[in-house]
Amino acid sequence: MSITTFYRHHEERLGRVFEIYGRLVSRYPMVIIFVCLLVNCLLFGLGILNLESETDTEVLYTPRGARVYNDKMDLDKIFTDKSDSNFYPRGIIGLNKECHVIVQTKNGSNILTPSYLEEIKRVDTFVRNISQTKNATISAFSDVCALRNGACVVSGDFLFTENFKKHLLAKNITFPVFSRSIISTNFGDVRSSNGTLEFSSMVFLRYYLRQNTIEASMKSADWERAFVDAMETFDSAMVSVAYSASISKDEELSKNISGDLKFFCLTILIMLVYATCATSGGNCVSERQNLGRASVLATCLAIASSLGLLSALGVKYVEIAGIMPFLVLGIGLDDMFILMSCLADAEVKSSIEERIMHAMRTGGVAITITSVTDFLAFAIGATSVFLGVQNFCLFTGTAIIFCYLNQLAFFMPCMVINERRIAARRHCGTCLRTKSRPELITEGHSKCFAVCCGGEPPKIRSDNEGFLESFPKRVLQKALTNAVFKVCAIILFIGYIAASVYGCVNLKEGLLLSNIVDKSSYYHTYAKLIEDHFSIEVPVAFTFTSPQEYQDPLIQRKIIDMLATARRDPLVNSDIEINWLSDYRASAYYKGTNESEFVSGVQHFLSVRPDHTNDVILDVTGTEIVASRFYVISNDVTSTTDQGEMMINVRRIADNFELPVTAYSYWFFDFEQFAAILPNTLKTMGIAIVVICVMTILFMPHPFLIACVTVTMTTILLGVCGFMYYWDMTLSTVTMIQLIMCIGFSVDSSAHMCHAFITVEGNTRAARVNAAIEAGWELRSSMRRSPLLSASPF
Repeated sequence: MSITTFYRHHEERLGRVFEIYGRLVSRYPMVIIFVCLLVNCLLFGLGILNLESETDTEVLYTPRGARVYNDKMDLDKIFTDKSDSNFYPRGIIGLNKECHVIVQTKNGSNILTPSYLEEIKRVDTFVRNISQTKNATISAFSDVCALRNGACVVSGDFLFTENFKKHLLAKNITFPVFSRSIISTNFGDVRSSNGTLEFSSMVFLRYYLRQNTIEASMKSADWERAFVDAMETFDSAMVSVAYSASISKDEELSKNISGDLKFFCLTILIMLVYATCATSGGNCVSERQNLGRASVLATCLAIASSLGLLSALGVKYVEIAGIMPFLVLGIGLDDMFILMSCLADAEVKSSIEERIMHAMRTGGVAITITSVTDFLAFAIGATSVFLGVQNFCLFTGTAIIFCYLNQLAFFMPCMVINERRIAARRHCGTCLRTKSRPELITEGHSKCFAVCCGGEPPKIRSDNEGFLESFPKRVLQKALTNAVFKVCAIILFIGYIAASVYGCVNLKEGLLLSNIVDKSSYYHTYAKLIEDHFSIEVPVAFTFTSPQEYQDPLIQRKIIDMLATARRDPLVNSDIEINWLSDYRASAYYKGTNESEFVSGVQHFLSVRPDHTNDVILDVTGTEIVASRFYVISNDVTSTTDQGEMMINVRRIADNFELPVTAYSYWFFDFEQFAAILPNTLKTMGIAIVVICVMTILFMPHPFLIACVTVTMTTILLGVCGFMYYWDMTLSTVTMIQLIMCIGFSVDSSAHMCHAFITVEGNTRAARVNAAIEAGWELRSSMRRSPLLSASPF
């Protein structure tokens, strides 16, 4: 037995299962439709009222189980200050409640002038005067601001000191450290020379809010919303402002979710119109437009059922899942075209039951292969360590399964009902019995009446094919058998592979915040300025979480050596170190004879150096240092690859140190993604490719099919990854989702076309190609592809 013969026998065995179902659905279509609608409605109603969304970017895009979560939890237990009068930004372990303002010169000129400084002061005054009223209580910034020595904490307020004004006029502002404070992150578009700041076109101000109690945190959140509303009204002839609050990312993501609804409704309308147009072309009896609309309805029911079921199971909706309906609608229409094509191939003179059985025997296997491969791709993607990717894949994979089931339990019964209508010669709109057009004209009716009301069952396949179905495949049949087109295709493909490889080598990693919110959002403007014009210099705290003998010279030397090792890293600033121990030793309060005197000296030292207050934690008796921390600052790590590498390097230094120490920065919540995205993507894609190849072997055990599917899938993934570089995209959790989609979708078209080429009859290769295109064109796989898949020229 030849391989082809074995393959056909294997397909026949699979087809018999669907043939049995075809007999059942042809006999009881209304019962099956009723059960399908009942189940879908129950699933939707079961959980839709419990639908919750997750918009916290930290939760969505930081890997689950990441080390940064445990580090933050451990440090929070130690460095927790419940007072409201001892705040230091770098002393806070987690993300702060804060509001940001970027002041930018409108013409791009130097902002380091007295006149611009006065305008910056006007912006600062405007912010400080913002107030909000709740429960008849008015809260201004002074009522919600974090305090330091009784004054509100504002990063950048050094601009308004007499010391800065004096150095501004003298043009000798030291940079990046000014008056023992790091100011490099407060200026954008910086030019400096010999340690002196010469030019900057924008200034960054941070307003820190109180959060020492639940009540204070709630009041701060209310003031943040008043801040966002008020900043929209600020106007200046000299400067423009961009702004953000700690609530901005989550709220703007929530707006994205609500904004998806109108696009979803528009997509349904477009799909209805397309399905109607693509299935039209017959007469009023053989017309199939109702089937096109039934397929869209079946898909919409699947989407609703998946949302309801997963919501009932407690899975939170994520913003990126907003593209799920668009994908599933394309998949549903693709299955519709396959089933309708298989029905059209059945003998016209056969009974309805035989025709439906034929359609299920051939089409059932086809849509099962595509649905299973798509589902498996998303099922494997659901194992991702990123919650955003996981939940998207859960929603989409579940919707694909429901879409498949609805095609069998809703669309197929609708096909049976439509076939019964055609056999009874009933009008597609009125369901009234009608006559053929020639008969109506013979009876004296007008041609217009005959066209609108007359019709007859189709006699051959082409009677039902519209222009959108027949024209494209005719063009392809001509092109693919033309020698010139083949040569051009090969040349284009070689160029495509070369460009893809180059793009993959140069592809960057990381998620840009400006890409996850609407471009009209105020947060998009703010995020773009941060990404393009400000340096990213990250403070890293080396924290000792257990008591140490700090008075011991040997311990002191080890700590100094550890920090020196960190500063020798090429990604860490070699000149800046925040070290309370070194500053204490250099002070007049230093006492190193024994622990009690050492701690007593530390207490006196901290009274005159409050900037180190949150870096040293004493026990309740004040006689022992239970924890402390030291800081280094990274260089400007704008590359996400460097950011992930820097995090890994400082952690390695801490892990290799002989004393228990933790390297931590709140920036690591972002950097964890950059360090994990590439290995996680490669792992997920690798597993998906292997599993889908195994499924291909099970469904289509033919070496040629397996080789073609694997090569096609690999080249499409290569092209998508490579062309992301040319589209100025990065490898992130969002584009990782696109790659997962590509795996399933790239299998569909290649599997169907190869399957058609193997099974069709033909004496020559050209004849088999034409027959394969004829049989496989109804895939409409282009409808199912994400925009990224347009990278492939085929």
